[in-house]
Amino acid sequence: MTDVSAPYDLWFDPNEVGGDLVVECWISHGPRAEDAAFDPHPGDEISVSDEEDAPLRARVVQRDGDRVWVQLQVTSHTDAVAS
Repeated sequence: MTDVSAPYDLWFDPNEVGGDLVVECWISHGPRAEDAAFDPHPGDEISVSDEEDAPLRARVVQRDGDRVWVQLQVTSHTDAVAS
């Protein structure tokens, strides 16, 4: 069972994830929309969720005002076993 109640920074639509695992998010649509201290920049690591599964780690690759593009960091089963 996954913990969907865990906090995360941005919401993403899983149907919009590209083959390169990059997805566009909107700060104003996320749980930190009212957090003035939340100011992600390219290279920052944040957490993202589709509100159905546990949050994933992601790296900010681009930002244009309210829009943020992140690359999801998906751990394979092999990586998880190795660590």
